[in-house]
This record gives sequence, structure tokens and C-alpha cells, in this order.
Amino acid sequence: MVIIGLGYFFAFYDILTLSFAIVSPMVQQLKMTRLEISEAVSASLFGYIIGAYFVATISDYWGGRRWGGLITNAILIAVGSLGSALSTNAIVLIVSRLITGMGIGAEIAIINTYISEITPAHIRGKMVQFTYLAGALGFAVTPFIAFALIPISPIGWRWLFGLGALVAAAIVPLRYLMPESPRWLTIKGKIDEAERVVKMLEDFVERRIKPLPPVPPPLPEKVLTKFPTAELFNRKYGPRLIMAILFWFFDYMLAYGVLGFAPYIFVAAGFTFTTATWYIALGSVGYIVGALSMAPIADKWERKYLVASAFSIATLAVFLYAVAVAIRSPIVLTIGAFLGAFATAFAVPAYTYTAELFPTRARASGFALADGGVGHLGGAVVPFIIYLVFNPLKPLGTGVWTFVLLGIFEIIATSIVLTGPRTTKLRLEQVSD
Repeated sequence: MVIIGLGYFFAFYDILTLSFAIVSPMVQQLKMTRLEISEAVSASLFGYIIGAYFVATISDYWGGRRWGGLITNAILIAVGSLGSALSTNAIVLIVSRLITGMGIGAEIAIINTYISEITPAHIRGKMVQFTYLAGALGFAVTPFIAFALIPISPIGWRWLFGLGALVAAAIVPLRYLMPESPRWLTIKGKIDEAERVVKMLEDFVERRIKPLPPVPPPLPEKVLTKFPTAELFNRKYGPRLIMAILFWFFDYMLAYGVLGFAPYIFVAAGFTFTTATWYIALGSVGYIVGALSMAPIADKWERKYLVASAFSIATLAVFLYAVAVAIRSPIVLTIGAFLGAFATAFAVPAYTYTAELFPTRARASGFALADGGVGHLGGAVVPFIIYLVFNPLKPLGTGVWTFVLLGIFEIIATSIVLTGPRTTKLRLEQVSD
């Protein structure tokens, strides 16, 4: 969890870096147009789609969860972040953001698949939540790091990207220490290796806690007989896949609309960079509060209702952003930032829920298509919607309507997730096979 958490921290750190870089001297230094700013934000999201699907497919079919996913992800993030830091023009930045996005999209897909497969059913949600806590810290500290680096130097934005590259590279050797998923090993016929991993985990727990309870009766699980994606297109998993794709699609329209453009809209509406960044940074404490608040209840209330409640809070937060623009209120901005950050961390059961919907033989692929793949198209297209709706020459009116539109997208996401199946406290094989 610590090793995974480090990767989560800087994956989420990197998601926010560009939103602060586009209100730094970077835009002038790289001679970026408004359209190129939108393209740079979208490049990360298209990278999520490409990386999540291809790396997840490799993870399901050939490489397993460790080498096929976790190590590859960290390498992609390091390379892309370094390229962003060394960018000499808009094209280099856009390509670098695409590469970084490939790593982040795959990281989120593989981490949630991996944690779901190696943790017991009764604490699965809590374990994913605790792992995400590191990502919440990444979200929380990034505004403060941007606040410290960008104003002190014309190239502060380069250091912002470079820090992520340095840490991502340092994580690569640590991930060789992690065990492979025994569920994946089993469906690949590597029974002895799977048994060795499980015994290692059992011995570890027995030495530190107490004797383990009796092993529950095994549930049958089908082996992979065809390409992983093909396992998803049938009467059982097809509707689940469509449901998950749609709720992620609309949720990411809100999420990346805010993450990518909130500082830009606030500065255009009359807030200074320092003021906007500072109040967003204060509000980002909500990431920690949200992550800690969800942990005790992650496995007690039905997963889809937890997700819907988090989405509802996110809707309120973005409506408060609209009010903050309309009346230029730092206090309302801070409350909105806090609730938005709280909702993001409180919505982590959506990751657990998505991983639970699909069988082990295609779990990473299903997660990648729903969250990292087609779902992220919502985040990829929203910069162009904002480009059309938001006019920096008329920031008050168009800024308000931009945030209201994002809130409507989240209301749609909330309605969709409530149509999904129940999964809480069920073993993965009960849910997906």
C-alpha cells in the first residue's frame, strides 16, 4: 500500500500541475494560443484513454498486474513529466502530456484492479480508500507547491513538472518488490506461484496479528479463453460496462472541467493568480477530510449509494463556484473548493465499484474501458466545450454558465450510477462470475 500510495500521490499531483501552469509564464514562453491550451489539457485525457486500455489489456493477457501495469505506468509518468518540464513549444508540451496521461490512466486502472484482487471482501472498500489517501495528499499539496514554485521564478512551472518526473522514476525499482496478483496467476494456470504468494501473505498476517479464520469454500472462476475485451461484450457484462462508461463520462466532464480550468476562469473573472491559488489550496484540505471520512463507512453502506452521495456534494460545490464568480467572493470560492475536494476523495468507492463489476480474466480491461478509456472521453471533450462556452472577454456571465453546465453533467452521472448492481461485502466471484 505504501509503494502504491507513492505512485498514487504523484499521479494525482500531476493531474493538477497543468491547471496551474496555464496561468503561469509558461503560456507566454511557449507562445500558446487558447486552442493550444485546450489541446494540452485534452492531450492528457486522450493519453488516459490510450494508456489505460493498452496497458490494462497487457496486464490482463500477458504481463500480469505488476510488470504489465504498475512498473510500466511509473515509467510512462516519469518520461512524460520530464518532457513537460523540458518543453520548448506547445507541440512538445502536448505530446509530453499525452505520454503522461497514458501513465496516469493506466496507473488508476491497474492500482484499483490490483488492490481489489488482493484484499478480502469485507475490507476491500476500506483498503482502496486508504490507498487513495496518498492520492488525496497529492491533490491537497499540489496547489501549495504551485503557489511556492510558480511566483518565484519564470521557469517555476518547469520545476513543477520536473518534481513529478523525479519521484515517478524513483518509484520504478520499488514496484519490483510487490507480489503478483494470485487471482491473475490462478487464471493463467500458475497455481504454484499463486499459492506461494498467498502463503507469504498469510504468514505475514499470522506473525503480526493472530491465527487466520478457516479458508472459505472456493468459488469457481472461469479462465481466460479469448481476448480480454471480448469477455465483456455479452448479456451479463455489456450492460454493466455501458452503465460504468456513462457515469464516468459525465463525472469526468465535471472533474476535468474544474481541475483543468477553475484557476483559469477565476483569474479571468478578476481574482489574482495568488488569490485564486491560495483559496483553492485552502479548500484542498477537503481531499484529506473526504478520504478519512469515507474510510470507516466504505464497506458498511452499499457502494453505489456512497458514490451517488459524493457526486451530489460535487454538484453543490461547482454551483458554489458559479456563485463565487458571480459575486467575486473568496469565501464562497473557498467553501466550493473544500466541498469539491471533499467530494472527490469521498467518491473513491466509484473506483472500487468499477473494479468489482468485471471478472478477473478481464477486470483490468473492463476498468480501463469504463474509467480510463471511453469514460475519460468526457474529460477529453470538456476542454473544447469550455472553449466554446467560456469567453475570457466576458468572464462573469460565461464563467457562471460554464460552472452551471458542469454541475448538470454531474447530476446526470448521479442518476446513472444508481442503476448499477449491488456489490458491497460480496466476494469478487459472487459479483462478477
